[in-house]
Amino acid sequence: MRPKRNRRPAADKSAAERFSQPPSSSIGEYSRLAATAFSHDLTADLHALVVGAGALGNEVIKNLALLGVGHLCIVDRDHVERSNLTRSILFCIPEIEHHLRQKTPKAELAAKRVTEINPDVDCTFFTGEIADFGLGRLRRSDIVFSCLDNELGRLELSWACNRLNKPLVDGGLGLINSSSGLVSLLPGADGPCYACRKGSKRRGQLLQELYGREDPCWVEAGQQKDQGFISSTPLMASLIGSLQVDVGLRHCLEGGGDCGKGRSYKVATHPQPDLQLLEFERSPHCPLHQPESYMQEVIEMTEHGSPQWTPAELFQELGEGPCQLSIDWPRTVRASCRECHFEWRPMMRRARFRNSSCPHCGSMDVAEAEVLSALPADSPWAACTFTELGFPLGHIYEVAIGSGDSLRRVHIELTKDLKSPERRVLRRGAGRG
Repeated sequence: MRPKRNRRPAADKSAAERFSQPPSSSIGEYSRLAATAFSHDLTADLHALVVGAGALGNEVIKNLALLGVGHLCIVDRDHVERSNLTRSILFCIPEIEHHLRQKTPKAELAAKRVTEINPDVDCTFFTGEIADFGLGRLRRSDIVFSCLDNELGRLELSWACNRLNKPLVDGGLGLINSSSGLVSLLPGADGPCYACRKGSKRRGQLLQELYGREDPCWVEAGQQKDQGFISSTPLMASLIGSLQVDVGLRHCLEGGGDCGKGRSYKVATHPQPDLQLLEFERSPHCPLHQPESYMQEVIEMTEHGSPQWTPAELFQELGEGPCQLSIDWPRTVRASCRECHFEWRPMMRRARFRNSSCPHCGSMDVAEAEVLSALPADSPWAACTFTELGFPLGHIYEVAIGSGDSLRRVHIELTKDLKSPERRVLRRGAGRG
């Protein structure tokens, strides 16, 4: 019996299409919002994804919770630190000392606070990087908010949203002037991505770094301090976070306008108040817009999960000629230590491996022995499960079938993984499923 396959558009109807019905009577606690663009009749069905739960993310998450967005997922890889407290309203709670000692993940604590602020919001969280989140999960979002403080993460998130035709609202706080910030709306597949705003030299640097290096936040903070950059303030985080939510929800609920252009709002409150609106188009020199990488249609494999299934079994299931699995970013699958000569299988993105240490002796003097950029059917790694290869749950895989003029690409989602995609914060009085 052949496993079930569901063919679905990569992006379902837009939020504006789904929520175009006239609002019904106002809902109790949300009555003051009923006559605004953010009526709860509209926001209650929205699925919002916030990536980054620092100063900016706190403000975006807080505003989405107050507006009663129906479904909210929070992604962040770090834990709460004392330095966060002067800029992160969600973490200013009486029991914060406990969370500091326990090194509670930011995403987890932020999600807990959302359910306390507004129990109507179905809030989930994921502790990790966006690359570990799985494109299948991102595909189920209506709007994505980028609150990241590093360019590589923002570039990677932008590329994923472009491939899935998801609107992305990117926020950034000024590095030179603490009273400035920038909000950019990247509308989806037909428009520009984060890299399109960069000059060709900086874009090339970012792409090179993304394929080979990734610095943790504390390293970047030190580099910025050495270059004379300053820390962000809660004042500008509040302003930029509010603008992000306003721009994102209006785009989602009222229609996006020209989807071939991006829009940036450049804000400053000092030394002179200033607001500039800038429009920009896709750069013809940006390499992240190959038509074949866009996910026009996704085949849902509803009976297969990453812990059990292998690429070899996927190729056999497709059964349509020679197959090759494309890998989004190169993965280091074998490595060795120059100090103790220990060998192991990292099974992680190359960018992350560059900051790894030897699991045996702790030395940072490690070397890659094998890196995968693609996985053909005859590779011995094709017999490993997707989980053993280090791929995220609920991911969407691009498979090239055939060769030459007959080459075509399909996108496969291991939908079974998504039955419990993230950790959910239980509402008070709710039992465990």
